[in-house]
Amino acid sequence: MASLVLVTDATSFTSAHIIKQLQDEGYQVRGTVASLQDEDARIKVLQELVPEAKYKLEVVEVDPAKPEAWESAMKEVQFVIHALKPIAALPPAADGEAPVQPAVDAVQHVFKASVGAKTVKRIVLTSSYQTITAGPTAATDKVFTEADWADAETAEPLTKSLILAEKSAWDFVKELTDADKIDLCVMNPTLPLGPPLLDAQPDVVKMLLDRGITGCPRVSYSVVDVRDVAAAHVKALELDSASGNRHILHGGNLWMKDIALALAKEFKPQGYSIHTMSLPNVALWGLSLFNKTAKTFLPIVGKQSQFDNARMKDVLGITPRDVKETIIEEANVLVEKGLVKKPKRVRNQGAAAAADAETKVEEGTEKKEETIEEKPKENGDVKEEDGEKTEEKGEEKTEDKPEEKKEEEEKKEEEKPATEEIKTEAPTETVEEKAEN
Repeated sequence: MASLVLVTDATSFTSAHIIKQLQDEGYQVRGTVASLQDEDARIKVLQELVPEAKYKLEVVEVDPAKPEAWESAMKEVQFVIHALKPIAALPPAADGEAPVQPAVDAVQHVFKASVGAKTVKRIVLTSSYQTITAGPTAATDKVFTEADWADAETAEPLTKSLILAEKSAWDFVKELTDADKIDLCVMNPTLPLGPPLLDAQPDVVKMLLDRGITGCPRVSYSVVDVRDVAAAHVKALELDSASGNRHILHGGNLWMKDIALALAKEFKPQGYSIHTMSLPNVALWGLSLFNKTAKTFLPIVGKQSQFDNARMKDVLGITPRDVKETIIEEANVLVEKGLVKKPKRVRNQGAAAAADAETKVEEGTEKKEETIEEKPKENGDVKEEDGEKTEEKGEEKTEDKPEEKKEEEEKKEEEKPATEEIKTEAPTETVEEKAEN
């Protein structure tokens, strides 16, 4: 019997890829969602990602804020991939900031239930590069490693919740008795991008395709392919060398303008008009007064962080994908699935084509009806004299009796000139009707 892996927040962008790769590798997988009813459509898609899987995906409902809700979900589980972000499914605090303490509590609930199950061997925690450095840094020669920690006290609320949640996980396993010991390894991915399996995430690729900003500020993204992130989680389940360690998952850095130029080159022929002009800092500041997205860029303009991904390559054995190819592959899926706005030219062409097709159908129907009504009248005398002509016009042919056939042949012989004249005219009229049609 294959090991059973519990994956939290099953329908998230990253978790969906993790589940797919686990099933590809032959694991039994149980995923958790906050609401089976609300997630019904996405769950169905998730369960069909690997139709040939040996074990069908099991999905259970768990409220991440309730510790007792995790007990049944942990039954017979050997490995836990806790991909639920600390603030997911939790309401904002009264002052509108990220709920830091509940975020820590949510992680603790999973770990306590794992110990209580008595079957869990290892937990792989999905954290973030933001616990290593809160965000892009000013020009520096520093290369961040797994030994670095961001300062929780100076970090923004969301980042602070991530830092404290990961630290609480390390503190929890450190204090376990030998009898309750559980291995812990942590994944610290940079920004995961790549083809979505369920729906689109609001990232830079979607923003540029949807023309969500009128230019490219000098903003850098530290990127990793989501499929590499998923592979890292699967590899970490049973590698001894992964236990007790953090792992930076990183593919490369891209400036927003580089991403825009790559997308424009690929999708301009399809009618997409992508902003590739640089957006000066002054213009960005002015835009930020009424554009929330632009406002988020102000603190990170011109900054870029460098990461050491040696453990990703040497310990987990994963060679990062080219992140420029990741960008294009994601965009292709977004376009194919209709997850981004269609360009105006395509929309207009589509509407015009639909209207033209409808007009042709209507005209064809009218002409067909007209032809059916006109042909019997114009060719009526041919039908009376020639049974074969009647059959050609689609009417039912009546078989002649021997005597009547003989009389008809004699009659035809006597009226041969007239008949030939009619036969000559009838096809001409039919061709003209066809030309009109």
